[in-house]
Amino acid sequence: MRRVEEFSGVIVLAYVFMANHFHIYIYVPPVEDIDDDEILRRINILYREVSLNTVLSEWRRLKDEEEQELADGHPCDGYVSRFSLYKQSFVKRMWNSSEFMRTFKQHFTMSYNGRRDHKGTMWEGRYHDRNHKPDEATMWRTAGYIDANPVKAGETQWPDGYRWCSFAAACRGDEKAQRGYAFMYGMSGGWEAIRSKHEVSIHEALAEMSERQEGKESPRKRVAISKVDPRLPEPRCCPMELDRGKIEVFERITSLLEKGPMSPAALREAVGIKSRIHFLRYYVEPLLAQGYIERTIPGKPNASNQKYRKVQDVTVSMNCIKRV
Repeated sequence: MRRVEEFSGVIVLAYVFMANHFHIYIYVPPVEDIDDDEILRRINILYREVSLNTVLSEWRRLKDEEEQELADGHPCDGYVSRFSLYKQSFVKRMWNSSEFMRTFKQHFTMSYNGRRDHKGTMWEGRYHDRNHKPDEATMWRTAGYIDANPVKAGETQWPDGYRWCSFAAACRGDEKAQRGYAFMYGMSGGWEAIRSKHEVSIHEALAEMSERQEGKESPRKRVAISKVDPRLPEPRCCPMELDRGKIEVFERITSLLEKGPMSPAALREAVGIKSRIHFLRYYVEPLLAQGYIERTIPGKPNASNQKYRKVQDVTVSMNCIKRV
């Protein structure tokens, strides 16, 4: 989060990471005019190892290409610098809340997948944002609500005891976390003065949450109604784990092959998947690996008359698609 903050040019005011959701509260300053050195500095902060080498190699290649073109002659009026376009592709991601969140989610996913040998997405759905002008009362109220989350969830008695929030970080002496609260409260007299003022905001947020909850649980309106439709079938499972894809497609493939062997193209068309690579990687290869289907010409995987046929029955009570 801090790396993306530095790259994006925003200021993280408050944050909390819960078990099933998170909140990040940021201030987006006006767009600045930055030079190549500043762009490179931010790139070096955001990217790591192989990704960083790839970005820097492309940067140098396009820069050398532009210098050579300028040395060879004067560009015409319609000349478009590929190096400038490449630089602009990074600048466009700065000072923008949507780009901040997109970059954060992408880089966290890549980091987690690399560290845990995991594949696929990390997030169930899109994020939701709310924008407002940086007036003090609204900022205090928003940050108070964010820091009240772990208390409301019963994770801690007070947010300074919950490791994964900005308030606890600020209490531990994290200067970046303290900077966010100093920005909101417009105070520079030290953390303790800011802390006592922000704790009032947390108390107010908890009181508001409590009142809202009590209103929902009013005896006049509380009727126990199950959200589960009894007519719906139980969730189906599959004995294999699919990194991406739909169980319905898995079942459709095995159902089609019960009628006899089919070519890869015909099978892909029948299930409605246009991408050959996606079809092979996320459906055919897992089925082959676990022995549910086989090639009619095993020794020549790319034979023009290659087909697939079903080998064994698949129980329809399978593990769900792999997700975190």
